[in-house]
Amino acid sequence: MQRFFFHVIDGTFGIDSEGTELLDLDAARSEAIRTAGEILRHAPQPVYDGTEWQMHVTDESTRTLLKLTFKMERCA
Repeated sequence: MQRFFFHVIDGTFGIDSEGTELLDLDAARSEAIRTAGEILRHAPQPVYDGTEWQMHVTDESTRTLLKLTFKMERCA
């Protein structure tokens, strides 16, 4: 098992100081996508304003392994 950290940048920098133990990078990728969906689903205010936010998945040495970038805009 490896420990992965899921940091969120959405105008502020949310540090994941605990991390999550997962089998490998593929499992971390799946967890990042699931977590991002939960964040968007439970956002306290509409996120349709075009503000970009990111999730950085890092390892224990703080090396960035994956980045997810989201930007939602209402078009109509």
